[in-house]
Amino acid sequence: MTFRVVHIRKKYACTSCEDSIKLAKLPKQPLPKSMASAGLLATVIDSKFNRHTPLYRQEDMFKRAGMPVTRATLGHWLIKSADLLTPLLKLLEDTIQNYDIAHADETTLQVLKEKGRSPTSKSYMWLFIGGPPDKRSFVYQYHPSRSGSIPADFFIDYKGYLHADCYRAYINLGKKESITHVACMAHARRYFVDVTRLTRKKKGIAHQVVDEMAELYKIEKELKEEKASTEAIRQARLKKSKPILDGIKTFIENNITRVPPQSPLAKAVNYTLNHFDALSHYLDDGRLEIDNNRAERSIKPFVIGRKNWMFHGNDKGARAGATLYSFVETCKAHNVDVFAWFKVALDNIQQADTVEKLEKLLPFNVKPEQLELARSMPDLIFPEKSAV
Repeated sequence: MTFRVVHIRKKYACTSCEDSIKLAKLPKQPLPKSMASAGLLATVIDSKFNRHTPLYRQEDMFKRAGMPVTRATLGHWLIKSADLLTPLLKLLEDTIQNYDIAHADETTLQVLKEKGRSPTSKSYMWLFIGGPPDKRSFVYQYHPSRSGSIPADFFIDYKGYLHADCYRAYINLGKKESITHVACMAHARRYFVDVTRLTRKKKGIAHQVVDEMAELYKIEKELKEEKASTEAIRQARLKKSKPILDGIKTFIENNITRVPPQSPLAKAVNYTLNHFDALSHYLDDGRLEIDNNRAERSIKPFVIGRKNWMFHGNDKGARAGATLYSFVETCKAHNVDVFAWFKVALDNIQQADTVEKLEKLLPFNVKPEQLELARSMPDLIFPEKSAV
């Protein structure tokens, strides 16, 4: 069913003068002088960034529905919508930076048209996660490089734990007194698993380490199933996990002379020993996680979308995509309907002229009744047919 929204604007005039004519103002549109309503913009955003439907397919869908909208127009809508939501993005960043546990990760991205760069140049989408569980926020940022200055700038005033892999940028952040780098056990385990796949028939050092790491994950699974408190988790890790970790380190050190220097096993062994302290930091606090899978899971939707639309046309589109992905993933983390939230946010963002009003529009603060109303059909008024 299609319907048209009609705004009835009453006009008043003074009967005794000709200069006092008043016309009711139109309600503010998300994008001035555009036919795109908040609902239409939310549909396009949800389709591309949540359901991974490229713009060329959306263009075709609109065309078949009798509503020709070009890809260029759709792209323009996305960029302008992202600009409009930028104040909310800043609040998500503040939420991450003001809590003491965060996650970080990054993945590659191709941007075809960027000033001074080749279309085949490798760019990056960075992901930062943080905030208390009931306000957990996800912020994506597009950057043309993998420079260590990017996470350094984001976490410049941050104090707390940072879950991340052992890329040099994160290691350097961990050297600051205010930040504790919590390395990802899944990364260390992956190196040993790769070795076991090469030597399936012969059980050796890698198999032993993988088995011991499996015990660490078994402990984590049991604690999660028990819904243990953070202090109970910390105590259980110190009692059960720490001896296993120390045993892994001792086992590797005792057998390191048997490892060929240039082998895949040497890479696994050196990675674990070089970053052993960071791999052990998850023991310090029951709120911490054994790995950085939270960030890796959250960057996966971007990777899936990238497989569908392959690349961004320009850096403006990439930055807009980063902003919109931030809200999509934050919505999903709090079980908030993506389409409904974007409709509510785009409908109300221009009236939110204070920080308090902006905060009420964040995915974890928006009222359920607002979301329900956004998904409901409006009351339709059908014009009466004139008598023949």
